[in-house]
Amino acid sequence: MKEKSKQYNWTVFGLFAIMVFVKTLIFDHFAFREFAFDSLSASALLYKIAAALFFASFTFLLRDKRWLILLSVVIDTWFIANLVYMRNNHILLDAEAFNMSGNLHGYFWSVLIYIEWGIDLGFYALTALFSLIFLHVKRCERSWPMWLVFCVLGLLPLVHERRQHVYGQNFPKTVAETTVLYAPYYILADYRLMIRDIQPVRPLEPMDRTYMQVLDQGEDSVALSSPLIIVLLESLENWVMTPEIMPNLWRLTNNDHVFYANRIHTQIVGAPSADGQMLANTGLLPITAGGTCLHYAGNSYPAIMRLAPDSAICLLPHDTCVWNQTAMSPAYGYDSTICYCDIDTILFQKLDSLVDDGYRYIQCITQSTHAPFVNEKYSRLKLPKSMPWVMYNFIRGFNSLDEGLGYFIRKLETDPVLQNYTVVFTGDHRILHYEKRRQMQRYADKHGMNLTPSDDCLPLIIWSPAIHGNPRYTDDAYQMDIYPTYRALVGAKDYRWQGFGINLMDSTQGRIITEDDAYAVSDRLIRNNYFCR
Repeated sequence: MKEKSKQYNWTVFGLFAIMVFVKTLIFDHFAFREFAFDSLSASALLYKIAAALFFASFTFLLRDKRWLILLSVVIDTWFIANLVYMRNNHILLDAEAFNMSGNLHGYFWSVLIYIEWGIDLGFYALTALFSLIFLHVKRCERSWPMWLVFCVLGLLPLVHERRQHVYGQNFPKTVAETTVLYAPYYILADYRLMIRDIQPVRPLEPMDRTYMQVLDQGEDSVALSSPLIIVLLESLENWVMTPEIMPNLWRLTNNDHVFYANRIHTQIVGAPSADGQMLANTGLLPITAGGTCLHYAGNSYPAIMRLAPDSAICLLPHDTCVWNQTAMSPAYGYDSTICYCDIDTILFQKLDSLVDDGYRYIQCITQSTHAPFVNEKYSRLKLPKSMPWVMYNFIRGFNSLDEGLGYFIRKLETDPVLQNYTVVFTGDHRILHYEKRRQMQRYADKHGMNLTPSDDCLPLIIWSPAIHGNPRYTDDAYQMDIYPTYRALVGAKDYRWQGFGINLMDSTQGRIITEDDAYAVSDRLIRNNYFCR
């Protein structure tokens, strides 16, 4: 009987280890699309085998093997959570994700649109198949020595792990080289640093000072000569900028006083909407890992609204807890923050009333086009029911946004006072995962629709009385170019901080710094609070 118990333990151990190992390979295939079995390094293979041995070691610890079913379900849930989060945010779950979990009130269920049932339920299906073995299993003897041996073997690779994990830096790459099952180890280490407020030390380098001799010159303060409104349209992508989907905003792009660039590449990192806001207001890029708004809210930033001679207002569709807006609005030069509602029609009516009340410096941020795009129910645009539902909701959501935006655009076109303003319209970030884009592009191509969902760039539309001839910029550009482009239009050309990007309306200006170098330099500038002087 004892021999049978040992034999059964080893059989279950082997099956469980194989199942966990296979699941890690399946995860890698769907999480890292460039992953190929023939490119699997020996070290990565050993990490995955070691993790499988660690979890399978509990076979020798548990008398009733049916507890392994629960362990397998926990592993599956972790796999699926990482896949869903990666589809939503293009990164894996890391310490920063848990740090921000209380900062995203009301958005938790938006991730549901990123569940891919055929793939995600496949993990649970393997567990269900495996669990058939244990449905009528009797209790077996424990084997403490075997559990200890395989537990140590499974955790041994972590002892030799020397990578630096600071708020998720290089986290997806690390997991690709090891296994997602070791991720909690890195997350706990990072989270411990985070709650102790231990920031990575990255001093300024000689290269940084060389760049700043060019990028940080001019006057410390100037007064804006033109009123300024920055309108950040949640998740706006350039492919919905059509006369059918967004007729009001499209009409504006053809105005004689409008500059239009339709290929702005997003540069957000750890806090999508907050990073988009920082790029538009300061021309700085976010820190290379983590949420700038959460870790460096006390910094001094070279924000354009600091130069406003009058009060500057930040108009929000949510409470100030989201993205640490309580601290970030003043950091960007806004004297007061008004929280309104996430129905964009009402939000833009409020923007109109602020202009009527004489406010000349305003930032307005929309919200209703955040995933899962539930405001599509307000749209009157007719679309085929056969369309993929995410595409259907996304398009109709932006049609509804445009209807609300139309109130403000019509006022901009007709009100002689508002026509003296410089008004910047842009998206804060892209939101659709590339698998969703591919699905939507296939549908568009099959049905002859003149749409390019796979082109995940943002649009930039700037209205200004200083613009003439309806100039357009069709080459690739970056979010860091938004700040330098409108900076000259509002009278801040001589302000000390030039920004990392270029003025897209100045065809003679060349790039001083590459995107990669701009990320690295900006990261160190923020961490060292460079502009606090």
